[in-house]
Amino acid sequence: MEPGRTRLPTRRATQRAAMTAIRPAGRCVSRHGTTADQATKKHFSPRAGNRLRACAAALATCGALLFPAGVAYAAGPADITTQVLAGSDITLSGDSIINLPGGTTTYNGAFSGQGTLTVAGTGTLVLTKDSSLTLPAAEQRQSVTTSGGNWPYPIISDPDPPTVVVDSGATLQYGDGGSAGVIGSYPYSSISGLTLNRDNIKVDGTLVLDISGGEYNLGTISGSGEVIQPRSAWGTLDLADDLPFTGTIGIGTGMNLGSAAFRLALPDAAAIDNDGSAIISARNYTLVIPENFYEANYGTDINFHTWQAGLIEMTGVDHYTDPSLDTSTIAHTVNFRGINIEGANVQWGDGSTDRFFLPATPSDSYINIHKDGSLAFDYDGPVTLDTPISGGIYHNSLSTPANASITISPTSGNAVTFAVPMNYHGTTTIGQGAALLLGTGQAGGDSSLLTGASNDAVVDDGVLTVRNTTTSVTLGDISGPGSLTQAGSATTTLVGATAYTGATTISAGSLALGQGADGLSASSGVSLTAPSAVFDLSRAGDQTIRQLSGVAGSTLRLGGNTLTIATSGATAFAGSITGSGAGVTTTGTGTLTLTGQADTPGGTWRLNQGSLVLGAGAALHLGSLIQAPGSTLSLNAGSSPQADAPIEADGTIQLGGTLTITEAPQLAPGQRLTLIQDTGASAITGTFAGLPQGANVTVDGHSYKIDYSADGGHDVDLTAPAAAASAAASSAKKSDAAVAAGAAGASAHGALQHAQAVPLTLVAFVAVPAVLLVGAAIVFLLLAARRRSGRRARRTPSDPSSAESNPAPATETPPTWPGSNDDTVFIQRIR
Repeated sequence: MEPGRTRLPTRRATQRAAMTAIRPAGRCVSRHGTTADQATKKHFSPRAGNRLRACAAALATCGALLFPAGVAYAAGPADITTQVLAGSDITLSGDSIINLPGGTTTYNGAFSGQGTLTVAGTGTLVLTKDSSLTLPAAEQRQSVTTSGGNWPYPIISDPDPPTVVVDSGATLQYGDGGSAGVIGSYPYSSISGLTLNRDNIKVDGTLVLDISGGEYNLGTISGSGEVIQPRSAWGTLDLADDLPFTGTIGIGTGMNLGSAAFRLALPDAAAIDNDGSAIISARNYTLVIPENFYEANYGTDINFHTWQAGLIEMTGVDHYTDPSLDTSTIAHTVNFRGINIEGANVQWGDGSTDRFFLPATPSDSYINIHKDGSLAFDYDGPVTLDTPISGGIYHNSLSTPANASITISPTSGNAVTFAVPMNYHGTTTIGQGAALLLGTGQAGGDSSLLTGASNDAVVDDGVLTVRNTTTSVTLGDISGPGSLTQAGSATTTLVGATAYTGATTISAGSLALGQGADGLSASSGVSLTAPSAVFDLSRAGDQTIRQLSGVAGSTLRLGGNTLTIATSGATAFAGSITGSGAGVTTTGTGTLTLTGQADTPGGTWRLNQGSLVLGAGAALHLGSLIQAPGSTLSLNAGSSPQADAPIEADGTIQLGGTLTITEAPQLAPGQRLTLIQDTGASAITGTFAGLPQGANVTVDGHSYKIDYSADGGHDVDLTAPAAAASAAASSAKKSDAAVAAGAAGASAHGALQHAQAVPLTLVAFVAVPAVLLVGAAIVFLLLAARRRSGRRARRTPSDPSSAESNPAPATETPPTWPGSNDDTVFIQRIR
């Protein structure tokens, strides 16, 4: 009996068991069907015959119940180890197993027939010949259809169970370096060049593919083990359709992960060890490869191909086998990871991770893009590309620039830093919410983009930031609604069309417009946010910007050009403006406030619209000033008189708009404050709106007069009027004269002359009290005199004693009351 089979009961044993089950209690039936008390009899009695027939019927019933007709009973897989070790051809007639001993067993035979083959044990089985197995018909369920169209591809539905199984701990090797050694069944016609293998395989151990020459397929691969191709094997495995494999795939020379002829889904493999060329392809669909790649040998690369609307999305990481070496400087003859994009559309990341696909250095990696391929970066956090994008051949990458399209995908937080100079021509697109940073901002981390080709352009829908510290960079043809930030100490020069509409910010270094540049008229504004920031227009010709703002210490360099500022809203520039022969023209309805120094001798400033405000500390040194009606010039003359005028010109001054003064010092009568000083040959023409010569100007409650005739008509001054002070003095003198007349009775003319020296304020303060005091004194004296006269009247001559004691002088005149004609005599009498 073969090992593993179960012995079935014999018919006689079955009958004996049945008869025992039905014998009467207390009686023993012998093997001849007689009881013990009949054992000596020679023939059966009629009664015994009946019992025998009853036993036979019972036996038949038991057999029908226990062993239904037409049912086959499995005996387990047949162990064919001995035949394999003997090297003979084996025809399977069911499930078979090979229990390998340790070491390597080379099998030079072939398998055929129907059934499954399981390789178990601890050794290695090497197959040197092709074998053909098929599953029993009852186990075959998968169907294969094609997609139709000009490029049909196979579609496998409900895959068959595996025909070949490699158990954990065992190793099965297809081939020994030749072109044969694969187990397969090929009932399907070739579809777009693919010959699909129906013998699916499950690998929980190790499958080694040492096949050279041509392409081959292994059907649906499952399991959690390893599928390995040695570096000496030059056959190409075609990985096709949906593969539930969860183990590791090792590429020694080359494998096709999808192609133009077939699609691939490999969602759950643990890793891909790439020691050769991983060839990843997609036609008219998105192929997602989520696995990490690990590389350890010189010459390894990943190659991408797409057709029609195909896209390959890499969401893993391309590491060295030792990931700590990813960003180390290694001799490229030891380790060199390469990316070749052959006219393909490739995307790194899926917007849900910041695990960058290629952490590397320029010395140990390259990226070549050929045939107008494209590369997109789609991450949700900052990543850094330390490998130049170029178009050379393999390791000689930088020998030829690429023609490519590079995209920073529109994912919030997607900030990609180019840490090395790029070597590609084409369009660079920055998606909304994303950022491209040229340079790391650290020494040795400068970057750049090529310019000069007709297809060189930047479509900026997000943020473009330049952070070079040493190497100047030139950018051209920037468009889109995004912004530009100059954040490195090295100079960035813009050339060609610069039609982006976002903000322009200079936080470090210099941003310059090159000769012939279209300028920044479309940008929403230019802001210099650091004291070292420079906006250089010296080589750009006349330019226009919408807004200008800046902090103290920043610089606007105009050279000999004119900058038109079309201000809307309110902005302030505290930096300096320089340029011999340079000018500024203000347009728009907004307000531009300058609080720094502008030194543009020989240049013309034109106030066409809006308001130009010179804040505290601001000064303009210019050639000519032309103010159009409807514009406003606002000056801050300071809280104390200054030696220099806020505006100094050496050309033409033409006034016609509005003047406002936000602050001016208090001046002494007749003192002058110069607002505009013109040292040119021509006198100032025009006046400020509503302010003719001599008009009153009030600032913070102080009254001034405007004078356009100062210095022969070359200055515009404010003067404190002296006439108002003289009139006040004259009024005060008249009041003093009135006081003097009331007190001493002096002549009106003399008192008036004296009073002219007294201020009007003194009159108001002294005259009224003095008049009241003198009047009170007069009344008091009159009353006193009247009382004395009354006493004398009471001493008449009828009183002898009185007359005798006080004889009246002969010459005395009787007293006279005030109001009589002899008031003077009366006053003298009182004295």
